[in-house]
Parts: sequence; C-alpha cells; structure tokens
Amino acid sequence: MVVFSGYLMWLLFFKINAGICIYCVASAAFAVSMLLLTLFGRSWPDIGQIFFVGIVVAVIVSIGTLMFYSSVAGGPQATTKEMLPVTTNSGPPEIALAEHLASTDAKMYGAYWCPHCHDQKQLFGKEAVSKMPYIECDPNGPNAKPDLCTAAKIKSYPTWKINGKELPGTQSLTELGKASAYTGPQNFKNVVEGAIAPPPK
Repeated sequence: MVVFSGYLMWLLFFKINAGICIYCVASAAFAVSMLLLTLFGRSWPDIGQIFFVGIVVAVIVSIGTLMFYSSVAGGPQATTKEMLPVTTNSGPPEIALAEHLASTDAKMYGAYWCPHCHDQKQLFGKEAVSKMPYIECDPNGPNAKPDLCTAAKIKSYPTWKINGKELPGTQSLTELGKASAYTGPQNFKNVVEGAIAPPPK
C-alpha cells in the first residue's frame, strides 16, 4: 500500500499537476501509519523475516506499478490528442467573451486530456473555442507551449490568468466576464454541471 500510494503521490504532484488533494494525501498518510503500526505496534519473534517479506512485496509492487505506468504512458497517451471534442455550439455572447478575453491578454492554461479543461471549452462552444486564449501545457498536446506554463508557475488545470489574477478550476462564463471587465451580452447558452469557480482561498 505504501509503495503504490507513493506512486500515486508522484503522479499527483509531478505528472497530473493537480495541486494538493487532501483526500489523496490523507490516504497515503493512513497507509504509512498502518505500516508503522504493523511493524512497531507489536513484538515480532523474527523481525528480520518481516522486513525480508516486506522488501520482496515492495519490489513486486514496484515492478508491477512501473509496468502499469509504462503501458499507460506509452499507449493511450499517443491517441488521446483527438479525444474530448467540443460538442456544444457557441452563441454571440460566448464568441464575444472569447474575443474580449483574447484582446485583454487573458490566458487559459490547460492540457488536452484534462476533463475540467474540456468542461471549460464546452461552456464556450465550438465556434468560440478557436478564439479563446488557450495555452496547451502538455508537451504531447497539439500546439503545446509548456515553457509558457512553467514560466507562469501553473500548478493545476485549468488555470486562468486575467488582469494579474489567478483563477484555478473551471469558471463560469459570468465569472470570467466579471474578472475581465467584460460588458458585452451575457445571456450565455451553455451550462456544464460543476462549472463553478472554487471559493477564494
């Protein structure tokens, strides 16, 4: 459990870039706690054998984990660039907002495989997506610019940067309009469940 939890923590912080997940970190902490309680919470007649078995199990889990990760990273990733197509249509307000955001040097940082980034694009719709100021952070994504994401210190996807303010998570179009001082039509037609700006920290 500890070995696999460590692998998941590595994915969380260095591959997915999803920021802090309280439940994930708590799960890993519980796994470490159970290991320590198992080892030191009682007296073992042969502690050496316990460590030997533990090392063998850890090696097996590590090999299995690496095999699993290599198959995921080398297979589906190469074919997911065309996944998650935008299926909604844009109205004049969505297009106007996208053009306004682009004109104010706003930026949306995301990744082609990110479901929340897809939710954000669904809110804009097909026609407006091509006009919105989107930056692809995954090096394997189309028109990727990971150096810009690194320079902007992006921790999670999607993240908006508007007028010097950082907005993480899927934002409603109304919230994007407020943040960018948009004064055009706001009778937005698209709604994606869960597309609510997170509470301020």
